[in-house]
Amino acid sequence: MLNNKIPPPLVMLICAGLGGFFDGFAFTSQPLAWLLGLAFLVTGVWLAVVSVVSFKQAKTTINPLDPSQATLLVSHGVFRYSRNPMYVSLTLLLVAWSCLLLSALALAFCLVFVLYITQFQIKPEEKVLKSKFGKPYEEYCRKVRRWL
Repeated sequence: MLNNKIPPPLVMLICAGLGGFFDGFAFTSQPLAWLLGLAFLVTGVWLAVVSVVSFKQAKTTINPLDPSQATLLVSHGVFRYSRNPMYVSLTLLLVAWSCLLLSALALAFCLVFVLYITQFQIKPEEKVLKSKFGKPYEEYCRKVRRWL
């Protein structure tokens, strides 16, 4: 079990809220920013859905707070390109939000999210998965990047 008790989607919402709050929740009227934001939003939602579907098809847990419950190492589909596509999808949603606000400050909270999730979620998950799946997981880590 991880020491982290904050679900990653909640961390993402906190970062989005802080980015919006400090920038006054002022949405841009720039059509290009909205188009770009929509593209990141659609990509983020698509990536989240295909990631969750991959886990469901493998009949393994999607609970990020207890990776010890994983029953199978999922390394196909989008997991061939990123070990953490679900976290990438949350980051893409934050990027979409920063586009809608046209805010560098909101974009900075994307970096806060990435740093926090890497340190307090991904690294502890990796330790659990390494102990659970051993050499196959180590080989997977050598072949596939943590984020992108």
